[in-house]
Amino acid sequence: MQKIKFIISFILVLVFNLNVISQESNQYKKLEIKEKLINQDSKVNSVGNLNLESPSKKKGEKSPYLGALFSGIIPGTGEFYAESFIKAGIFFAIEAGLWTAYFVYDNKGDDQTDYYQNFANENWDVYKYAGWLKDENFQGSEGIDLSANKDVLRHQVNYCESLNFSHQLPPYGDQQYYELIGKYQNFVPGWADADLSVVNRNNYGSYKTNMFTSYSYDRQQANDYYNKRSTASTLIIVNHLLSAADAAWSVSMFNKELKVETGVHLENAYSYDGEKFTIPVANMKVTF
Repeated sequence: MQKIKFIISFILVLVFNLNVISQESNQYKKLEIKEKLINQDSKVNSVGNLNLESPSKKKGEKSPYLGALFSGIIPGTGEFYAESFIKAGIFFAIEAGLWTAYFVYDNKGDDQTDYYQNFANENWDVYKYAGWLKDENFQGSEGIDLSANKDVLRHQVNYCESLNFSHQLPPYGDQQYYELIGKYQNFVPGWADADLSVVNRNNYGSYKTNMFTSYSYDRQQANDYYNKRSTASTLIIVNHLLSAADAAWSVSMFNKELKVETGVHLENAYSYDGEKFTIPVANMKVTF
């Protein structure tokens, strides 16, 4: 939501600035045209000088800020508006590719999350974990009642954990619950393949099981998919901003008048022996 608000704010600011620039440009063009009309010379402006100018051809102008708005919403559409079709195709293809990547990695992350959560639900047991705390006689474990329901038992376990460990068991099913049981060593005895005759209060910090290790890998794999999804969403924003800026520039280039001035005039020249004669001189001026 914050990223969407940022895109909208950027586009509005860009459109406003382009509107101001466009208005100033139009005012300048009006003054320039007025000045040309006032100072317009006749085709023959002096004796012996003849100017033949070809009129410039001006395309219908388009709005740069409208182009920016188009591409800010859908990248490539502003370039299409500016008749820059190759760039329009490139920006649109990038947008389509990024959205495809976003949904692919989002779906992969969801599927992987369902997989590792189901694995944890089937193979990690709070009663086994609580029994280990009690068997190892951790401080506060005397208050643990293994006949209590799971919610009551979790609170009893939390009290014991607060006296012995850095982290406590979160509510069942929470994102933190699934993270912690596959991250911190004190939760290893709760896994189905943990050998409670081997792991004790002295070696639990280095004790691992195959389930604990594979679960940690599966959970990290889901996080990697979501990280790639986040990268895709960031690049989508970048593509919108770049396309909006490029569309404004492309429309400006579309509007840029190509002015060709040609002329022929007569000039006096002198031969090597000092004889004066008149020659025609042609000139052409191209401005962008």
